[in-house]
Amino acid sequence: MKDGTVGRPVQVHSDVQQVPSSKTMITRRTLLASSFAALPAVGKQKGPGPFGLQIYSLRGEAAKDLPATLALIRKLGFNEVEVPELYGRTAAEFRRLLDSAGLRATSMMVEYERLGKDADSVAAEAHALGAGYVVCSTIPHRKELSDDNIARAAEDFARWGKTLAGAGLHLCYHTHGVEFSKSRDGTLFDTLVRLTDPRYVNFEMDIFWIVFAFQDPAKLLRKYPGRFPLMHVKDIRKGAVLGRAPADVMEEESVPLGAGIVDIPAALRAARETGVRHYYIEDEAINAAQQIPESLKYLKSIRL
Repeated sequence: MKDGTVGRPVQVHSDVQQVPSSKTMITRRTLLASSFAALPAVGKQKGPGPFGLQIYSLRGEAAKDLPATLALIRKLGFNEVEVPELYGRTAAEFRRLLDSAGLRATSMMVEYERLGKDADSVAAEAHALGAGYVVCSTIPHRKELSDDNIARAAEDFARWGKTLAGAGLHLCYHTHGVEFSKSRDGTLFDTLVRLTDPRYVNFEMDIFWIVFAFQDPAKLLRKYPGRFPLMHVKDIRKGAVLGRAPADVMEEESVPLGAGIVDIPAALRAARETGVRHYYIEDEAINAAQQIPESLKYLKSIRL
């Protein structure tokens, strides 16, 4: 997911008036099922994994027909998902749809501001979904993240993390690459790690954004073993200009795994060695539905 405004955003609408007719839904389901019938199931592969899917990858499809999209995710072979939003449903309604599709939510994303307003309601929503992890997607900041932003976030995360831990949940912060400006600890991310207690606050590594910030996912995982229980697995288009703000990155910079510049095997090897518990494929391209099968084939082909 992007930190800030996407270069070419897909508008998400949850208005029930935009739900397609039953005939359209049936046609879409039929097409989706036939398109992916021959794909290998990710849960059965002998390579690394198992992998879940960040539903944001299919945000356009989910906004139009959530039940069909969840059915597609299961058809692809996924058993678990990370939930970016509820697409106009309540958590209980979303959970029923997941159950019907044979999926389980292991993580849910939530905005910083909402955690600040009512961490207890976030905990209740996570429980309703069945998710064990709550992931904060951004740290509010102006043009660049600052030491003051990090200090405030560390205090807030500590408070929210204790609340969530008391409810049997885990709080993580999702990296977007903006955390690697210099600080007295090395980088702002190093400062955030130092200021947070792993009993209450940990991290979701997005290897796309880590590499985008000129960092090495494998090295960072080994520097902070155990601090990254979650990972977004995604790749960057060859020739992409690195180091830009996430809001300036276009969707087409996200390519099938193995087709870009990220050393996927090295990151997964380090992840396995350092305690990553859940892996989610995330593809931000507009044509992610076509790219995800390519990523699954790539993951099946690699050995660690």
